[in-house]
Amino acid sequence: MTVRHLQAGALAAALAFFSAPLGLAGEIVKAAEGVYAAIGFGPSNSVVIAGEEAAILINAHHSAAAAEEAAAAYREVIDLPFVAVVYTHGDRSHVAGAAAFTGSLLLPDIYARSNFSLRRPATRVEALRRRQRQKGLLLDDGQRSPTLIDPLPQGADSPGRYLPPDKLIHGDRFRLRLAGVNLELIAAPGEAQDHLYVWLPERKVLITGANFHQAFPGDLDGLGDHAADLEEWARSLDRMRAERAEALIPGHTRPLFGAEAIDRALADYATALRFVEVATLRGIDAGLGPDELAAAIRLPPPLAASEVLAQNHGTLEWAVRSVYVRHMGWFDGEAAGLVPFPPRTLAWRLRELAESNLTLDAALDGALLLRDYRWAAWLADHLIQIEPQEARHAGRKARALEGMAAEVDNPQARNYLLSAARELRLKTRPAPIN
Repeated sequence: MTVRHLQAGALAAALAFFSAPLGLAGEIVKAAEGVYAAIGFGPSNSVVIAGEEAAILINAHHSAAAAEEAAAAYREVIDLPFVAVVYTHGDRSHVAGAAAFTGSLLLPDIYARSNFSLRRPATRVEALRRRQRQKGLLLDDGQRSPTLIDPLPQGADSPGRYLPPDKLIHGDRFRLRLAGVNLELIAAPGEAQDHLYVWLPERKVLITGANFHQAFPGDLDGLGDHAADLEEWARSLDRMRAERAEALIPGHTRPLFGAEAIDRALADYATALRFVEVATLRGIDAGLGPDELAAAIRLPPPLAASEVLAQNHGTLEWAVRSVYVRHMGWFDGEAAGLVPFPPRTLAWRLRELAESNLTLDAALDGALLLRDYRWAAWLADHLIQIEPQEARHAGRKARALEGMAAEVDNPQARNYLLSAARELRLKTRPAPIN
């Protein structure tokens, strides 16, 4: 096990945006005097702050096994009892192993925000299946791609080593002094609504939790507040920037050093989040659906080149979809989508179409003739994408939507279908001659 103290200067500047997960074997990094981070003991970090005759723990890894390894590594550097534990948020990947550090007999105070929530999947089987796929946990070593946020396969969650918080923080900024250490816990909703960050004003150390990665935010595991308010998240990053930190320890990935590099990284992150929010809302107002927006929105070149926005964790497309869902829900605005085909039915329809040797145009005419209005609307949608200049496609889609409206019972669905048909007919109506 190694201990590193990375000094400010040329080396620190070079490492400031270094995003490769070096700490795969697990190491203790000295971020400032008396402040240590455990990096590479699984996907998430912990931080220990040495005080007078006692220590403070920030976050506690994803499993008991990872926490026990990290605790043993810390003891090679600093062997003090723990007077307090702070959770930056309730993602189980950051809180599962606190008792591995503190023991289970004389428990320290456990701090978290008043809205702290230990997040668990709402559905056990499918959530686990998706998590395994996302992280490649069932792949052979030669197949699995290690990611920036999850460089190692995760061990099983271990609720037996989790310690629930008993000191709940209210308000935006809570100041306390523990073991001679002054620290501040600041409300910072972002990736999760219960998030806070930790600020050590005398040591100029910022501990961000999962509100800042050296990668584009977002993943696929179905936990927590993934349809986040990106503007609110950006404001939390603004508060972090205002601290003027000289060392930043994220919840995942390696620390950053140097006030200028840290400010640039946080600024890029906040600007990117705001850009995605604004661009998606403008696209929604222009009538675009989530698929069209995900395909169209791209980061401006300066942001695309930022090394803290590499798309090796989340992606821009996922973030756009998240904004869409948060503001508009599941419905993409296309009227035909109110009564969609079941996937199996659509698959058979496509097979029959492929085997019929009919063109899409002929198939649409046939569907209207047979009063197969859902199929006609589906075909018309695709013809409009291929030949948007052909007014007759819009007219035939209007007929299909009117036919669907006559078949549905729900009054809101009927109104929406007829309104969409009316709009299509108005668009294709010839202009009056003066």
